[in-house]
Amino acid sequence: MSDIEEIKLRRLDLTVLLVFLNLLRLRKAVDVAAHMGLTQSSISHSLNRLRTIFDDPLFLRRPQGLEPTAFALALEPKIRLAVDAL
Repeated sequence: MSDIEEIKLRRLDLTVLLVFLNLLRLRKAVDVAAHMGLTQSSISHSLNRLRTIFDDPLFLRRPQGLEPTAFALALEPKIRLAVDAL
């Protein structure tokens, strides 16, 4: 693994991973914030960190909420496995 990949992975923490999984499930940042007891701003910051780390938008804004990209859907089992292991 290159140094750059290691640096990116170090930016991940459990909260960011939980935000990701909850966005997949709830599809709205405001709902994720309420569910996790966080502010909507912290959810947005977490999503921006994830987008930077994975170099993908991950979720696209749609009238019905946030729609996961194909990349986000492919990441989901790996992130769920990591969270479940913790």
